[in-house]
Amino acid sequence: MALPQLNNARYEVTIPSTGQTVTYRPYLVKEEKILMMAMESNDSKMIMKATSDVIKACVYEDIDIDKLAMFDIETLFIALRSKSVGESIDLNIKCDECDAKNDLQISFDDIKKPEIDEDSKVIMVTDDVGITLRYPSFKDIGSMKPGTEESIEGAMNLVVQCIDNIFDDNGVYDAKNETKKSLTDFVESLNNEQFVRLSEFFQDTPSLSYDMTFECVSCKHKNVQELRGLQSFFT
Repeated sequence: MALPQLNNARYEVTIPSTGQTVTYRPYLVKEEKILMMAMESNDSKMIMKATSDVIKACVYEDIDIDKLAMFDIETLFIALRSKSVGESIDLNIKCDECDAKNDLQISFDDIKKPEIDEDSKVIMVTDDVGITLRYPSFKDIGSMKPGTEESIEGAMNLVVQCIDNIFDDNGVYDAKNETKKSLTDFVESLNNEQFVRLSEFFQDTPSLSYDMTFECVSCKHKNVQELRGLQSFFT
């Protein structure tokens, strides 16, 4: 005799960068196992892959995970987690003063959603030459070499990958029609001040965030911390 099939509730969430509303179900025990194993590994690549695999399994619509911005992935994952494990999340946060660990709980509803400013994508490097950037995709972040995230090499590669177009008074030059070398040469021709403007775009990339205030259980120091990004809530 066949075992009974369980019906899972369906929910909706809007992907911030596209405005598309997708339907999803809570993740199951088999999928939670994948997440737990990734978390225990403390390997960012494994965590990203596990997150991607679970989203693909739980979202009913056909979406291209690789092309979504990282804050889209964060939004989808938090939505999944909130319906899979409850409306709040338990975190273990270190005190800034004494490093003692504090057990805290926050509601998923209190996590700030990404705020997108389309105008911030356009960076003028001179009075008549500008660059239109796009937010780093899941694939962009996943393709970065381990250990280069904070390096000049990593920043340079990310800028080149995320150029949408370059424009001046004579026209618009689509990055898709340019070679990686020509784009790299262009970026390398910028002065320090111009490159910093581009770097600031990535530093200010929208992300899930939560402003946490708590008194340390050990030293009573009042902590004010911002949780930001997927791994801050992956626990």
